[in-house]
Amino acid sequence: MHTLLKQEWMKAVKQNRFYVWALIAFILPIIVLTTLVPTDQQLVGYYSLGGAGIVVAIAASVISALTFTQEFNYGTIRPLLSRQYSRLEIFVSKIIMIVFEYILVLTSAVLGTLAGRLIFQMINGSTGTSIDWQPFLFNQVMDVIMTLFFFAIVLLVSNLVKSTAAAVSIGIVLSVATSIIAAITTFLVQFWEPLRWNPLTVEAFLSQFNGRQVQNEYMMNFFGTDVWVVWAVYIFYLVVLYLFTYLIFQRRSV
Repeated sequence: MHTLLKQEWMKAVKQNRFYVWALIAFILPIIVLTTLVPTDQQLVGYYSLGGAGIVVAIAASVISALTFTQEFNYGTIRPLLSRQYSRLEIFVSKIIMIVFEYILVLTSAVLGTLAGRLIFQMINGSTGTSIDWQPFLFNQVMDVIMTLFFFAIVLLVSNLVKSTAAAVSIGIVLSVATSIIAAITTFLVQFWEPLRWNPLTVEAFLSQFNGRQVQNEYMMNFFGTDVWVVWAVYIFYLVVLYLFTYLIFQRRSV
């Protein structure tokens, strides 16, 4: 597995060039926070990572889509499978690397936000630049946890299509479409209550989770059960999605 992860890292650097996304995610908030965001909006800018949030989301789409499709398009899957590695080992190593790359890009965005905040303080003073660190960092952790669901959907689609361009395009569309579909299904719950347990609605509610009592009570009232049950359902959906994706990957012709 160590060798596989090392190979996936080399592909991430040489083929996907994920570091470009990390660099953009670092530079963008510095520019935005120091030149475009006024003092009274600085706090809002921090929680949106100085506009780098959209860069991180697009990077998630591109990185996850390319990781599998390029393996087949470049024909590198054949020599990889001819070695002692099973498809399960290859699949798991790719998932680990996708998540790792995403965390690095997200970390770059956070560091860029903090750098932009520091430069803004040096120029304009510290007024309006205080951060409540616990919810700020909690939001980043939740972002990673909830993006696992998005990865599952993109990987499922990218293993169904053969075109790299199609996989990337679909991934970017899904980054927008999932939230829209979730809003529609949440609205339709009033007509059919079991629909509240569909995966997109569950993900949409948990993406707003902040651990506070008010939010917990809101979720409990909507789903009619404890918050831990909602989390259990979310984990169940993740397992099913990744399992289904693996089954497709396992049977995909090389």
